[in-house]
Amino acid sequence: MKTVIVPVDFSATSLNAATYAVKMFTGVYGINMTLYHMYDKPELAASCEREMSKLKEKLFDEGIVKMEILCEEGHDLVSNLERLAKENPVDMIIIGITGKNKVAQTLVGSNTVKLAGRNICPVLIVPPDARFTQIKNIALTSDFSHEPSPAAVLAMKDILSAYFSKLHIVNVNPEHNVTITEPYQLVKDKMDDAFKGVQHEFYFLSLYDFQDTMNMFVSDHHIDMLITLPKEHNWLSNITGGGNTQKMAYHSTVPVLAMH
Repeated sequence: MKTVIVPVDFSATSLNAATYAVKMFTGVYGINMTLYHMYDKPELAASCEREMSKLKEKLFDEGIVKMEILCEEGHDLVSNLERLAKENPVDMIIIGITGKNKVAQTLVGSNTVKLAGRNICPVLIVPPDARFTQIKNIALTSDFSHEPSPAAVLAMKDILSAYFSKLHIVNVNPEHNVTITEPYQLVKDKMDDAFKGVQHEFYFLSLYDFQDTMNMFVSDHHIDMLITLPKEHNWLSNITGGGNTQKMAYHSTVPVLAMH
């Protein structure tokens, strides 16, 4: 991992995400972090530069990461970030989110779910109350329809090795009985091979409510980060229907990494 973008609109949500990002990457070699702010009127350019410079200096009190600021005019945050990611490869975007009933209150918050649905790059969604302490346990949620792509596995391995983390691979399905079915076993075997070399464990939970189950799992296993692999083809329907990635984004107590 090399290049990280952290969108900031000066809301508490976005400032918390920026603080989380700095603490997360302090001591991690080779990180280049960009604090990004979009303004909508040309006359705001100078003041935005000043405020972002102040924020950069303040964040140095939280940790030491190579940081730069970028302010630019625009009217669509997601489109701007997508353009930046195409111009220069971006390894991760770290962004805050508010509760579902307050999501329209901030520019960053209202674009977070939309951003995670685009196949731009991995997006780490930071809850408003999340505080970085460590990343010792990471949970990957999977429907076990297929194993993650080699690129996704490589990206996850990079994170796991950087923090010496254990991976917990979780499937929630009320139809699980004493043993898993043959198709599940086939995917499990492939994932077992893909994550060879890193500490990992599988869990097949026969429960109904996905979000309640994951919240209990996070608490019981001291999970520091969740990883989800949203399906791009059904993401838009999930926005209104309440897909699992969307539910985690709004209701998780720990950061959620959406990785296509």
